[in-house]
Amino acid sequence: MPPLASRLGTCPSFVCAAALSVLCALWSLPAKANDFEEFEAARMAYESQDYARSAQLFEGLVGGEVPRLTNRSLVLESQKYLGASCLFLNKLDLANQHFERLLRMDPEYLLDPLAFPEEVQHLFAQVKTRLEAERKAEDVARKREEDRLVRAKVERDRKEHERWDNLFHLAQAEEVHELRSRWLALVPFGVGQFQNGHEGLGLVFAVSEASLVAISVAAFILHDNLRGQNPAPNEIQNARLAERAFRYTNQISFSLFAVLAVTGVLDAEVRFQGTRSYERKRPLPPDLYGGPELTVGPTGASFRMQF
Repeated sequence: MPPLASRLGTCPSFVCAAALSVLCALWSLPAKANDFEEFEAARMAYESQDYARSAQLFEGLVGGEVPRLTNRSLVLESQKYLGASCLFLNKLDLANQHFERLLRMDPEYLLDPLAFPEEVQHLFAQVKTRLEAERKAEDVARKREEDRLVRAKVERDRKEHERWDNLFHLAQAEEVHELRSRWLALVPFGVGQFQNGHEGLGLVFAVSEASLVAISVAAFILHDNLRGQNPAPNEIQNARLAERAFRYTNQISFSLFAVLAVTGVLDAEVRFQGTRSYERKRPLPPDLYGGPELTVGPTGASFRMQF
């Protein structure tokens, strides 16, 4: 008998381990009486160091993807003994496989360091470390995938929100094409500038030309009122000064008006455009109020419609 098996046969803690196994099985979910009998028969073969027999019996209980046993505690104990038996038979791959099945059922499972020799403890620890590393890698990959899905959902919601913004903009505005008249550009007082969309320049021409016309008309009226008057000899000089002042004011203001009017007409003609396009607001239909709502929070983003 190899030294590993000899150490197992002389280890007094196996009695405690066997008793603990039976107590765990009885404490867990109910199992059939023949399941306990078959488990005890396989365990007795293991304790007798008949590892080929114990491996055969435990394989019949928990071998394959679906164990024949239904009691979870018995399944865990059977996988443990089956893995140890395979190790003693130098079937390392099978031992790894059964320890892995045990740890996938119960990742926190611990071997009694007094019930199993160092070789079994070492292999079991290796399998447990490998499975923990795999679970961590799976957790990282799952977290990365969840983050990717969250980002994709946020991007979809953002694009949907932009699409609704564009739809609302189109619903609220209409494009107007306005035809312009070249004849209207010949009208002074900034009319041509207003038509071309140069409101500021049009306002300057309008105010300036209107002021000059008003001054010219007022000077003409005052000058005309001097006609037919017979001033006294001592007032003739003052009357002549007033006549010249009104006449020059009328002429100068009218000349300036003419210059500004021609300048405004030339500017309007040079920068004339036959059509003008602009957007005009219009009210939304009642059934479009509310629209979509995009919210982003610590747990992700959500999109909903309000009516």
